[in-house]
Amino acid sequence: MNLYDVDLIMSWTPNEYKAFKKGALLQVVDNYDNMARMAVFNRIAANKKKLRIEKDLFDAKSARDRITGGDKAWKESKKIDTTRHAKAQEAMKKWAENLSKKG
Repeated sequence: MNLYDVDLIMSWTPNEYKAFKKGALLQVVDNYDNMARMAVFNRIAANKKKLRIEKDLFDAKSARDRITGGDKAWKESKKIDTTRHAKAQEAMKKWAENLSKKG
């Protein structure tokens, strides 16, 4: 946050503090985005292969959206959808129950 004046921080309202904290987190996201871009440029310069930053390193847009949405796991640039896995496990349990009833 780079702010060390306790009197100034204590004079803020809770909404001002939340806004400042959100801004500080967005600044961290911007730093990660810049580091990801530098890494891509270094890799392209070394290997002459094209990479997509959002898929290969860090998706800053989704991280910003998560911070503004109030998600605490904003550093995870990709969300994993486990609904298909849960449905498959449920179907396998039903299949196993039917198999044990037959045998």
